[in-house]
Amino acid sequence: MTIWEILKIDKTTDKRAIKRAYARALKYTHPEDDPAAFQRLKEAFDLALECQEFNQDISIPFSEADNIPNIEKSEVEKINLEMDLSKQRKENIVEERELSFKERINEVYTKYKDRIDIEVWRGLFQSESAFNMDTYEENKYFLANFLAEKGCFIPKNIINLAFELYNLNEIVSDDPNIRLAVTLREVKNLPPFQFEALQDLEENEQNTFIMTRFSAYKCLERKGIQSHIKRAKAIFDKDPDLELIEIITRTGKLNMNTILKEINSFIERNPEHSTARMYRLFLNKKLNSPINYADIDYAISETYFSIPRENDFFDEIIFHVDKNRLLGLIYFDLKEYTTAYNYLINASDTSGKAIRDRITYCLKLKLKQEKASSSTKSKINDIRKELSFYSLLAYERVYLKTRKKNLLLMLLFATGPASLITPWITDNHSRGIWSNYWLVYSLIFVISGIGIHILFRRELWLKYRDAERGQYYQNKK
Repeated sequence: MTIWEILKIDKTTDKRAIKRAYARALKYTHPEDDPAAFQRLKEAFDLALECQEFNQDISIPFSEADNIPNIEKSEVEKINLEMDLSKQRKENIVEERELSFKERINEVYTKYKDRIDIEVWRGLFQSESAFNMDTYEENKYFLANFLAEKGCFIPKNIINLAFELYNLNEIVSDDPNIRLAVTLREVKNLPPFQFEALQDLEENEQNTFIMTRFSAYKCLERKGIQSHIKRAKAIFDKDPDLELIEIITRTGKLNMNTILKEINSFIERNPEHSTARMYRLFLNKKLNSPINYADIDYAISETYFSIPRENDFFDEIIFHVDKNRLLGLIYFDLKEYTTAYNYLINASDTSGKAIRDRITYCLKLKLKQEKASSSTKSKINDIRKELSFYSLLAYERVYLKTRKKNLLLMLLFATGPASLITPWITDNHSRGIWSNYWLVYSLIFVISGIGIHILFRRELWLKYRDAERGQYYQNKK
């Protein structure tokens, strides 16, 4: 009788398969019920592992006279056998069972190649056990806390996938745990750095480099960034993200044309780098240089950027680009007004006149098209409502339509001065040429009155826009 017959598996060199076979056999073979059978099983298991380790032929025969192996074991081994039984059975049962969602996440994370492979994570996130209704909420919060702690060391596309499949935005916006919500929001806004080039580094070097690179990114416009860059380059000096950050640190020391040349050179070496392509697009737009339209396709994909901030050198720090504003202006210049509108309304700041005027133009075109297509009145009113966020005159129309009594007050405000001054004009100029134009004077005063009225209403409009705009777009989603 061979060890494989005892273990009830085919001859193999797979250590995991041997352990699983042993664990299965333990369920039916107990030392207190059949000590001899248990001893045979344990010896077969030990021999299988030993021969597997040295890659030997492991078809070892057993004596069938008494069903006891013809290989002797020391008395010490036999005494220790029963002492190790409980521990051995527990270890093999753990080996046998399927890993939990938490254990699988930790297992993937510890293997760097798996950690940066989105398909490995996709398989984990979409597994049946991960979406078990009984454990879904528990898994969701474990994943949220895991990303809050380890997110910096995981590629952005994997973080995005986790947010999408587990709807982690709910935690960011609604969770009462403020600390987790804030940390998770920071993870969501992490830059899409590259991780593939770091695979050959030691684990501690990988982690140190990733943290140092991120620290350099965070303090880009502050003192001390060069120390972070120097420390990171001492570990690994061939990372394209770090190189791009170093180029951008020269903002203020070099003019934009010089930075543009450096970014052009960088793109020649890294043509697929989306963030660099977006910066080139930004610089060409800023300098009124010809735009490379291939850069637009890259800029649409995810890049690292944030809200523009002023500094002492330029109107905006070059590293911080409002991508929605940039793409909206470019598409507006290309007369692709629908696309331009979709970007412009999502700009970080829509209060500037340049942005408001363009959005107003796009909405007026849309309103014209809707009227021509005989759209429903409610749809036309909806466009007028949106238009009121960007145009003071459009706001007045919406406001007066909903509060008709205010229209009378406005007319009194506008015509009052005209009614008082018109008699004076006609008396003093009854013999002159102006006596025929008193109506013109009245009209001028009416228009002036309306203009003054609107100026007084500007502050009210700004409050209305700030209060209503966000809720309006939230309801449209």
